[in-house]
Amino acid sequence: MTPQLKKNLISLTGLGVFVFLAIGSYPFTNSNETTNKSNTNQVASTKAADTTKYSNSSEHFNGALKENYVDFSFDYPSAWERDPKAGKADSPNFVKVEQTTDDDITLENFAVGYYTGQREVMPKVADQLSEQFSSGFPEYKKVSQGETKIGRYDGYEFRFTSHIKDTPQGPLDLWGRVVLLPGADNRKGASLVMIASSASDQVRSVDDVGVKGELPIILSSFKFDKD
Repeated sequence: MTPQLKKNLISLTGLGVFVFLAIGSYPFTNSNETTNKSNTNQVASTKAADTTKYSNSSEHFNGALKENYVDFSFDYPSAWERDPKAGKADSPNFVKVEQTTDDDITLENFAVGYYTGQREVMPKVADQLSEQFSSGFPEYKKVSQGETKIGRYDGYEFRFTSHIKDTPQGPLDLWGRVVLLPGADNRKGASLVMIASSASDQVRSVDDVGVKGELPIILSSFKFDKD
């Protein structure tokens, strides 16, 4: 396995989310381009017996993360691990949590970055992000794009698939979901990135990301704390 592919498996979210550092103030213009809407996703209200609460705190950040800080919180399974690199000055993510196998293969992960664009430019931002992701994942294919819903928040997403031929567990399929949540009058927005792999025994397709497995625990509890 090449070092780059191994990095994709161990730290999948860091690749594409880096672009969020550049798009916060990008001068997009409004577009009348029509985009196909994906079906609104009804997140299962799964509640784990053992969860840990993450609450974002402005005291933890410097640089772009501090400048674009937003209050949010979510619960995640306590068996998952937080990425110690997330939230650092050179990180695009406020936080990242992940479930892995014993040989460090990603089963599911979840990261939150910032999004400061307006609602009307989300289709263009999604197109740019998809292009960014395509250069980092082998056999990348965007399979859907359109409006979505996370809890009570309206957003915009795209989903993609990837296939890695050489891993410690043999060939693996990767499924990704990137959600943009626009800001409101009293807060900025956020970007949510979810990745799952076929090493999971619960997530079996891109349509399952955030619906099956343990990601629904996180999505059902995610909220902006100043709303």
